[in-house]
Amino acid sequence: MIKTIDHVGILVNDMQKSVEFYTGVLGFSVSRKIEMEEAGLSAVFLEKDGSKIELMKYRGKNVLKRSKGIEIEVGGNSILINDHITFSVDDIETTVTQINEKGFVFNLEPIQLEGGMKLASFKDPNGVLIELVEHPKQ
Repeated sequence: MIKTIDHVGILVNDMQKSVEFYTGVLGFSVSRKIEMEEAGLSAVFLEKDGSKIELMKYRGKNVLKRSKGIEIEVGGNSILINDHITFSVDDIETTVTQINEKGFVFNLEPIQLEGGMKLASFKDPNGVLIELVEHPKQ
């Protein structure tokens, strides 16, 4: 049966810009590149502390618009709910500051949810929603 999630795959329109984002902003490292000439597909695998992401660029067409999702209200804040990747962080405020300094704007600045969890979100260069979560210290 299933043991773990092996990786998350993301279709991209600009491979270089996407690799730069996931390596330069989020700290992933390129672990492997694959060219499937016959299929017209390039793939770059990225890793960080056991987490893996596969960026895929199809040379025939651009990725269609991402789902707009829905917005919910939590604690006076509007939170976008749609397809997303969530990364856990030790200090959400520091991480948000570091990502802001690299030119990315958060659509949800850090908020604290019930139970002490903190959440923030922004979009990658492909429009994929990236969430950051800080779990309460035990």
